Amino acid sequence: MTKASQTAFRPADPGTTETITHEKELACIQRCLIADPGDGDALGRAGTLLYEMGRFAEAIAHLKKFLSSRRCPLCKAGRTHYHVFTQLADCYAALDDFPQSERYYQTAVDLAPARADAYLGLGTLAMRREQFDRARKFFQIAGDFQPDCSEAFAGLAMIHQQQTEYTEAFEMYLKCLELDTDNLVALLGLFQTSCEMENFSQIIYYLEIYLAGHRDDTSVLFCLASLYAKEGRLSDARQAVMKVLTLEPNKPEAVELLTELEDADT
Repeated sequence: MTKASQTAFRPADPGTTETITHEKELACIQRCLIADPGDGDALGRAGTLLYEMGRFAEAIAHLKKFLSSRRCPLCKAGRTHYHVFTQLADCYAALDDFPQSERYYQTAVDLAPARADAYLGLGTLAMRREQFDRARKFFQIAGDFQPDCSEAFAGLAMIHQQQTEYTEAFEMYLKCLELDTDNLVALLGLFQTSCEMENFSQIIYYLEIYLAGHRDDTSVLFCLASLYAKEGRLSDARQAVMKVLTLEPNKPEAVELLTELEDADT
């Protein structure tokens, strides 16, 4: 799934090292564009950087200028610009301009019918519009073209979950996590469906794997502490919730869980 789709169109954190690096590169490119406003390569790179930084309106302006600098973006050479059309579609979706977003995703599909990204974007867009049958179709197409596409499984899982088909959602989230253990959307979905089904063993396993590489993620750590408590693993639950409170001392739900654990010991 394209970057903005994967993150629910969440802008990048301006304090990250990656964003600071992008800012420096963007400043250099903008100096080049002052000297040569029609530099297509610079326009394209600036658009991509702005897209990755979550500055979607600015990204649209640069990416559209880049396409206009190419005389015929829909000819065979335009296939090399597939990513530009998906980025434009992501940007418009982030700005809630669904018609324009769908237009650019469809253009990307026309350019490269066997690539999964644009279908994933169309599926995500349909979900946001609560067109669940349509979304299901696009995620299935993406999965047909890319059988190891974790995002397609996650999309199908979300549709099943939305329609309270928890067994099917659980299976799809598991398939997603088998392919991508860092998929936080799938982890959250699996946690929610596990709670609905009262089946916690597998979600505990995947949360533990995720936290091995993201030790300071307090949201996931709190979910794990809650599941340990449900499973009667009170010592593990206490250890996990204490770490949450070390990292985030004022998290009220963590304080409440710790109180419950201490009461269970008395």
